[in-house]
Amino acid sequence: MTAPIQTARFVCKAERVRELTDTLPHMARQSPFHVVKVIELTQAQYQHYAAHLGEKAPFITANRALMGTDAHGVIRCLLITVRSRRDGMLIDAQGYDYARYSAYIRDKSRLSLRDIPVEHYNLKLREHQKGRDR
Repeated sequence: MTAPIQTARFVCKAERVRELTDTLPHMARQSPFHVVKVIELTQAQYQHYAAHLGEKAPFITANRALMGTDAHGVIRCLLITVRSRRDGMLIDAQGYDYARYSAYIRDKSRLSLRDIPVEHYNLKLREHQKGRDR
């Protein structure tokens, strides 16, 4: 079994997930992290979010208080993923409503996620019922 990942390359203000894998080493910081919550999106939601990291996201706003850097320099972050995917993104908003710092994780099975809460996030809006509600 492979040892759990303990550090990741966090990129400041990346706009899309490709920037997390293409960034030159001097443009990112290698930092220790701790996942405080897993946010599972649908495949379509994940693909949209991966292409728009700089946009405000409701699951970041709702969990903003959980993220940040602790007194020991460990980044508390969210893992954004899809249940059927091996990869994911670590997000630290640093008090903002968007991914201020983000890192790409190729294999989330290497992370220590035991006892970490999982939130299944659905960004779809419900359609209003016709008839009685009018």
